[in-house]
Amino acid sequence: MLIFRISLRYLMALRKASTVQILSVLSVFGVFLGSMAMLIVLSAFNGFESLLKKVYHYQDPDFRVLPNKGSTFFPSEQQFKELRAIEGIAGVYSVISDKASLQYGDGQMVVDVFAAEPGYFKICRIDTAIQAGSFEVRDGELSTAVISEGIRQALQVSFQDAFTLLKLSYPKRSKILKPGSGKIFNSVALKPMGSVGMDENRVYTSLETGRRLLDRKSGASFLDIFIQADADPEEVRKSIASILGSEVLIKNEYQLHEDLFKVMEIEKLFVFLALGFIILISTFNLFVSSSMMVLNKQKDFTILSALGMETSQFALIVRTNGLLLTLLGLIPGLLMATCLCVIQIQYGIVPLGMSTTLVKDYPVELRWGDFLAITSWVILAAMISLQVPARRASASGQLRA
Repeated sequence: MLIFRISLRYLMALRKASTVQILSVLSVFGVFLGSMAMLIVLSAFNGFESLLKKVYHYQDPDFRVLPNKGSTFFPSEQQFKELRAIEGIAGVYSVISDKASLQYGDGQMVVDVFAAEPGYFKICRIDTAIQAGSFEVRDGELSTAVISEGIRQALQVSFQDAFTLLKLSYPKRSKILKPGSGKIFNSVALKPMGSVGMDENRVYTSLETGRRLLDRKSGASFLDIFIQADADPEEVRKSIASILGSEVLIKNEYQLHEDLFKVMEIEKLFVFLALGFIILISTFNLFVSSSMMVLNKQKDFTILSALGMETSQFALIVRTNGLLLTLLGLIPGLLMATCLCVIQIQYGIVPLGMSTTLVKDYPVELRWGDFLAITSWVILAAMISLQVPARRASASGQLRA
């Protein structure tokens, strides 16, 4: 308790204008800015990560079965029957997907065509992300489609305009004898019915329409499998693998975008290390101010030594004083960053600056793990900076004794 009271008294002396006090204030300010910046940046990474997981959860199945080689595989009817009989599976659907050219009015762009069986759109979660219009996909005299919000904003698609249709074009797979001929493309006209909340340029349509456009009479690009809420995912995965064998890849929601999430985690780690290094450099002021304090408090240490204080406690005084200075910058820095993040979450004061993106403002998310990591790193950096001044204080006390 005595050590804390002495350190607190030295801390209160910051009101006096001297070199030690100025350096101490600078070290506090450096920790304040560093911890605030680190929490804000890490929260931004968290926001983007959660946003991507949320978007992918809407559009991805529980399991996706892809071919090990090539872009198409041909599961048999018997395999379909066995897959649908697995306990815990809610649905198994064929999907074909490929890139195609989309034209709407005067606008044109390359899109990802996603064609699935009718039952697919009744069980998938994508319809819960509808932004405008309705989620209606059908094949017939006038086929329909649902587009992503990114396409709607880029091409200014209107769902009330009954005369302007989406025109999808795809090169024919058969051998082309006359390159100048206008019949080298398969084309379909689709009525846009609605848009879903995603930035990916994707068009959802029926499997029959997709087969006509992409010139695939059979086979599938992949199988999308949905499981029941109470099913064991690992048991279902094992059952799927036993039926389809080793010629396919079975991926869950996370594994479908595993590389992306790993890259984000690595980027977050490098940002943390970079900002942490800056904080470590900023604690150099703490090293200098503590070293000068040891020189200025030689008389105090002499008196305390005469009163019976152990020389090892002088080092503890220096460390405690430095820790108090660190907390004086760390706590306000974290509080300020928290306030700014909460304001961004509530009001979105910082926009992304992109007119065609689904999310208009920078997404942020506060996590307790970031608070703990930042606090641990800042305190560790402070303790490293205080090692030399603490040893000097202890050695000074021994010499006086």
